[in-house]
Amino acid sequence: MNLLTHQELKNMFLAGAKTLYENVDIINDLNVFPVPDGDTGNNMLKTVEGGVNKIKNYETDSAGDLLIEFSKGTMLGARGNSGVILSQFIKGIATSLKGLQAVTVSEFINALKNGVELAYNAVETPVEGTILTVFKDS
Repeated sequence: MNLLTHQELKNMFLAGAKTLYENVDIINDLNVFPVPDGDTGNNMLKTVEGGVNKIKNYETDSAGDLLIEFSKGTMLGARGNSGVILSQFIKGIATSLKGLQAVTVSEFINALKNGVELAYNAVETPVEGTILTVFKDS
C-alpha cells in the first residue's frame, strides 16, 4: 500500500511553495476576476509561506498533525480573497486527515474533495473559472 508520510507531505508543501514562488508573476497576470488587480499570485504565495513557516521546523511523525499545523499557518498568513479561499481548501484537507500517521491515496483523494467543499462554502457566490474551479478539477 502506498502511503504519504509526514516527510513526504512536508516535501510536497516545500516544493509547491518553491514552484509558486517561481511562477508568481504568471499567476498575477492570470488574475482577472473579480477585478484584474494582479495580486493573486502574491496573495497565494504569502498564504503558503505562512504554512511553510509553521512546519519548517515542526517536529512530528504524524502526517495529520503536520497538515493541521500547515493549515494553521496558511490561515494566519492568508492574504486577499485567493489566500483565504486557499487556506480554506487546505483546512478541509487537514481536517479530513487529522490524527493519521500516514495517508493512503484514497484518504488523500477524499481529503481533497473535502477541501473543495470547504473552499466553495467559504465563498458567498462561487464563480466557475476561478481558483475554485482549479481545486475542483484537480
